[in-house]
Amino acid sequence: MSWIKVQIQHSLEQWNDLASAFEAFFSNYGTTSRNENSCTFVADPKKVATAFSIQRDGRFSASMPLHEVDARLEHVIFETQVKTIQCKGSFGEYTYRIPQQLIGA
Repeated sequence: MSWIKVQIQHSLEQWNDLASAFEAFFSNYGTTSRNENSCTFVADPKKVATAFSIQRDGRFSASMPLHEVDARLEHVIFETQVKTIQCKGSFGEYTYRIPQQLIGA
């Protein structure tokens, strides 16, 4: 069986599209909230303690058991098939993966 890699890339200038993709990407895995300046995902801590947020100015933060990151991005790539988000910016790249505890839940 071959996998089709589905990627949706957005820059910060495409904020409304980015925010809509963010909500759609995370909607099955926990609570999402969105306003004109930020998007936030928080998982049910009974399943796994994790959160991810993007600010309109490019700041993002991610927390998972054993690590946390806080940096500034320029582009976001949602990879729906493998359930990851790639954040790219002058800092380099960071990949957030939906924890297996949420995928199988």
